[in-house]
Amino acid sequence: MLHWKKIIPIVLTFCLVLSLTTTANARTALTFGTMDAGTSTYAAGAALAAVWNNHLPEYTVTQQPMQVTGPAFRLLKVDELDLAITTVWAIHGAYTGEDPFWDTWNLEGVAPVPIQQICTGNDMRYGFFTTDPTIKTIKDLEGKKVYITQPGAESDIQVKALLEAGGADYSKITDVSFSSIAEVQQGLKEGRAVAVYWTASTWIQDVATNKPMYTVEISNEEVAKLNELLPGWGFVPEKMEEGEFGLTTGGDTLAVPFGLYVREGLDEEIVYNLTKTMYENHDEVVQLNPQYLTDWSLDRALISIGAPIHPGAVRYYREAGVWTDEINAQNEALLATQRRE
Repeated sequence: MLHWKKIIPIVLTFCLVLSLTTTANARTALTFGTMDAGTSTYAAGAALAAVWNNHLPEYTVTQQPMQVTGPAFRLLKVDELDLAITTVWAIHGAYTGEDPFWDTWNLEGVAPVPIQQICTGNDMRYGFFTTDPTIKTIKDLEGKKVYITQPGAESDIQVKALLEAGGADYSKITDVSFSSIAEVQQGLKEGRAVAVYWTASTWIQDVATNKPMYTVEISNEEVAKLNELLPGWGFVPEKMEEGEFGLTTGGDTLAVPFGLYVREGLDEEIVYNLTKTMYENHDEVVQLNPQYLTDWSLDRALISIGAPIHPGAVRYYREAGVWTDEINAQNEALLATQRRE
């Protein structure tokens, strides 16, 4: 029979091992909202999630694809999403509850959303892409079947203003409805639509294997007019290259700044670790997705602020030496913003 003096060390050792095992297996689950598979934000999100999961074993980051941005704000507000990628101006509108986001996204009882920013990412290219080689300008879209966007998407506002900037009458366009990017691709292949407004990404390549795809020109003057119609949205002229994503023709288009956002109550230590890991492993991030994540660099992190920077991110930026008095003043002004009740 074992003496109690021999049993106690065995029991204590067992409890210690059990405790260490339980701690090692305890992982914090984080839900990461992006657009649907086949879009640029989905690809960017997949790469970021992979880096976080690889370097932060205490967390499990899982993507949640969605077709439009509006639902992301609802989910962030009720803590069903922890972080998300979307446009800087979309976040600013949701944070402040300012039109046109309030009415377009039907955020009654939701906006303002207490969200906070981690960083600015890249300028994401948008454009009209078509299977019809006769559609060369925005005006040429009149009389055609065009997928404008998902109702409730922030780009719904953007694209209708862009049509105006390009001299096209929206009422003369047949606005075709699809429920997902996969359906958009199939619709273009089958001729149910001949043009689409969307981010420039791999979805184009899928269609181009079946039908030639062309870039619809968006001139620098039209981008300037768009900025007049939607001040503060920050559109910049961009280009698509011939052959990019299988495009038969390239041309002038536009881009908008995207960023990474979190729900307000997300733990400071979590956000600090996510921010630090993303920037201190930037080479790995870029290697996984050079097309979209090259510009997710520390020197661009704070160039466009749509909502207050989360304290966990602020902590890292102070350590990295990029948090300035000017940025602090911007942040304080956002924190003091009178939100719509």
